Amino acid sequence: MKNTSLTALGGIITALSIVFMFMSSLIPFMTYIVPAFAGLLLIVTVQEVELKWSAYIYVAVSLLSLLVIADKESAVMYAFFFGYYPFVRAFLDKKVKNKIVNKLLKFIIFNAGVVLGYLLIIYVFAIPIEEMEEFGKYTNLVLLGLGNITFIFYDIVVKNLSLIYEKKWHKQIVKLFKF
Repeated sequence: MKNTSLTALGGIITALSIVFMFMSSLIPFMTYIVPAFAGLLLIVTVQEVELKWSAYIYVAVSLLSLLVIADKESAVMYAFFFGYYPFVRAFLDKKVKNKIVNKLLKFIIFNAGVVLGYLLIIYVFAIPIEEMEEFGKYTNLVLLGLGNITFIFYDIVVKNLSLIYEKKWHKQIVKLFKF
């Protein structure tokens, strides 16, 4: 595959991801939905090229989001989970054949990313979380539990969109970019 095609595809995916990320600043209730959609765009590069290209796109979108997106919580959620999950998932599915270990590693990665992301949000970006304390001392655990349930659905979405991409869009992308 030519570097020009890879660069063009990477630039398009990066630009579309940043456009999605800007939407989180325009529509406040989309703080978690937008980074999830932006992360799903990486399915194209995960399927078509080496995982390192997906990593380059992830780093570019993460840095740009953290620098220019007004909704820092959305940018952190992309950087600490949604952005890298499609290629981490592909890597784990290739390398870890034991389904239980595979799922366990995915949950560990998700929880570590979310916890680290929220620590960054609270202590570096100083985004107040007083509203969460109104619901009691177990609010953080309840939210993490709900996040894990949401993660299960996100994992299913990534898996199914990867399959749909392979069956329906793969040929058009290969033809368009002359891979």
